[in-house]
Amino acid sequence: MKNSIPLLGFFLIAISLTSCKTQEEKKAEQVTNNYVRFVDSISHKSTDDLLSNWAIINTSFENKTAEINTEIDKLEDNHDFDAKIDSAIAKYEVLKKSVLLLKENK
Repeated sequence: MKNSIPLLGFFLIAISLTSCKTQEEKKAEQVTNNYVRFVDSISHKSTDDLLSNWAIINTSFENKTAEINTEIDKLEDNHDFDAKIDSAIAKYEVLKKSVLLLKENK
């Protein structure tokens, strides 16, 4: 019985340490969610807004991409975030192509 109490304490500490997200994971999750929300928000803007503000939007996207890459690079296992990021990038690239085509036609 005397040996089981320290052993139980050790297991409780080990479980709590392994189940908690690290600060890097929390930050990466927050940055990823902000990135996805940003892409979603610009995809809902009107065509005129996109055309008139494209330089600002593109610069913001590049800054957010740099920030997300910095945070994701800190993680050992980033597979959970890759799908969200890749989806957002694909959505942005489609939007970018359509805006650039509209700019060429004007």
